[in-house]
Order: sequence, then C-alpha cells, then structure tokens
Amino acid sequence: MEVLLQLELEEEEKQAFQDLILLCNREDGTNYDSGLDYDFFYSIRNEEKKESGIKEEYLALLMGYKLGEQEEGQDILLCTAFVHPSMRGQGLFTMCMECLYDDFRGKKIRLMRKEKDEHFLHFPYIYTEYFLEKTLERPIAFPGERRGYPYGEVFFSPYNEKTLYLYGLMVENRFRGQGKGEEILRDCLDRGEAGVYQKVILQVDSRNRAAMRLYTKMGFQIKDLLSYYRGERKRKRDGKNI
Repeated sequence: MEVLLQLELEEEEKQAFQDLILLCNREDGTNYDSGLDYDFFYSIRNEEKKESGIKEEYLALLMGYKLGEQEEGQDILLCTAFVHPSMRGQGLFTMCMECLYDDFRGKKIRLMRKEKDEHFLHFPYIYTEYFLEKTLERPIAFPGERRGYPYGEVFFSPYNEKTLYLYGLMVENRFRGQGKGEEILRDCLDRGEAGVYQKVILQVDSRNRAAMRLYTKMGFQIKDLLSYYRGERKRKRDGKNI
C-alpha cells in the first residue's frame, strides 16, 4: 500500500474522503466535521477492492493544517486521522504518520480526537477542549457584545436565533476567588432582560480548572469535546521501536 500526499483535492476525491469520515462517524458514534478545511492530506487508496472486500475508495486518511502558533520556536501542525473500520489495527495509521514525520521535519505535531484517553496509542495527552451548553430557565435578550463590571467583563455573540455564544469572561486579579465570575454570569443570564435566547454555549480548556468549576456550578453541561495529543515519533534502539 502506498501513502499519497495531496495539497489540493479533486471533487471526486473530496466526496470519497467525506464518505470515509461519515463511515467512521457512524461506526464510532462521533460527529467529526467532513468539511475538509485542511492544508494537506495523506491517504491510502483501496486499490484492490476485490482483495480487500471493501467498496469505499479509501482505506485511511490523515489530514492537517498549520495551527498559527508555535511551541519551542517550531510551527505546530494539528492533525486528525480516519481508518476504515475493517482495516484498523493493520498499521495504516502508522504508515500515514511516518510519512508526516518525514515530510514535515522540524514541526510540532498535535493529534486531535473526539475522546479523552491519557495515552492515545503511544502519544502523550496534552489537554481537552470542552464544549459546554446551558439551557436558561427563561429566555433572555442579547446582553450586548461586551458587558462591563467594576471587577470584570464578559463577552457574547449570537450563535443562532436562539443560542448565545459566551466567548470571554474576565475577572480582575484582585477580585478573583470572591465569586465575582459567578456574579457576572448570574446578572447576565438569570437577571437579564426577557428575549429570544434560550441557550448559552462556550468552550473551555481543561487546564483552566477554575473556569470548569465555575461553569459546572452554573449548570453548564458537556456536549462535546476535543482532546489533543503530542504526535511524537517513537524512539528507536537497534532499529526497533521502544
């Protein structure tokens, strides 16, 4: 089997990649986006359909993009991968990763998955991004893009006709630990002017434990998550992985 690197896709290839992603979603109960908004694609084509007994055009897909930040002075590539359910455990993912390492030397690799595992295969866990949602006791009006207080500020934007996106909550250092974050949220969400917004969503990094505690206390629930792992090549000793 050969791993192919592509920077641009033809329409037929896009459809075949989307078919593989949707197949994996159905098999795994996940909801990965099939939009293919990535900078590069590694794939393994199903060249011997009669031999494999698989009808799909591709057996494996690894795709990624430059994250726009650096770690230790090196660019970070964020990647995610899909392997046909009938071909898992046969080294296809490893083949794609080896090509990625060779082609992008000097880059930091992060792998993204919709699960949390302290070690995804042999890759070290970094953190999880949680997507939280809260259904309000009563619908409220738009609180404004920025709402300021003597001890902090909060930022909102409309997500859709009935949902608000809370994209920032800041409490000044000297007021932290005094319940001011909760006070801000209760003022906006519990005592806000009546309106059409029934839900509030937000994203929070698992490393921000104080924020997780606050939002959980306020009734936000986890609706989705993305976990990130450090894509490190296995060290070798005497030609063998260790």
